[in-house]
Amino acid sequence: MNFNNILFIVAMQLTALLLVVFFVRRKRLSFRTDIGIKLPRLEQAIYWSILFFILIQIEEYTFYANEAKNSEPWALKYTHFEILFRAIAIVILAPLSEELLFRGLFYSRLLKTKLRTVGAILIPAIVFTAIHVQYSEILILMAIFIDGIFYGLARHYSKSVVLTFFLHASANLMAIFHQL
Repeated sequence: MNFNNILFIVAMQLTALLLVVFFVRRKRLSFRTDIGIKLPRLEQAIYWSILFFILIQIEEYTFYANEAKNSEPWALKYTHFEILFRAIAIVILAPLSEELLFRGLFYSRLLKTKLRTVGAILIPAIVFTAIHVQYSEILILMAIFIDGIFYGLARHYSKSVVLTFFLHASANLMAIFHQL
């Protein structure tokens, strides 16, 4: 992926953020109650973080064992500036835009339909996986889908998209460490 591709991805993430803000304001939704922009209770944050750490360890062992061996380190492909730019996009912008869209807006809207909780968790996880098709290995896509389900469950029980943002950002940060 060259620098122009990462600029395109950043532009798409920023567009998604603007669309969420536009839709929330237009529909007069609450960023706090509908989208879930609020801090979780401390015990919930600790609980979901521990569970996520366990999940990531299982995924690392199960899904990613061979993947890291097959990829070229970023230091051999990119400049320091490109690595920094990619890290910001992957660790901050991607989780922020994706969580506000999938576990914020989509979740809150689907929760009010006949699909209820199951649909509000499952459909965003499916779409979340679909937008990550650049990771064409089926085992990696399965891990992304499982993560999407996990983020949905964390969002549902904590009522906080802030928690899912931090979980998602930490997963992406660990993925970057594999690339260095």
